[in-house]
Amino acid sequence: MDNAKQNVLEAFNEMKNTQFRTIDDACEEYGAACVFDCWLRHEGIIGHTRDILTVLDALEMLEFEEDW
Repeated sequence: MDNAKQNVLEAFNEMKNTQFRTIDDACEEYGAACVFDCWLRHEGIIGHTRDILTVLDALEMLEFEEDW
């Protein structure tokens, strides 16, 4: 697992008090937006997840279809 994925997974597990071993498992159960939101909150960025995902979608950097 690369460093970025490991950092996100560790932050998510800490924030949600879970013990997922992979990002894929966490995303499957909670959704990618929730995992991303937990990482942002862990980094002190609170309340901007929807805006960030919407901008990334508008810039065609990702396709954001998850109900958030």
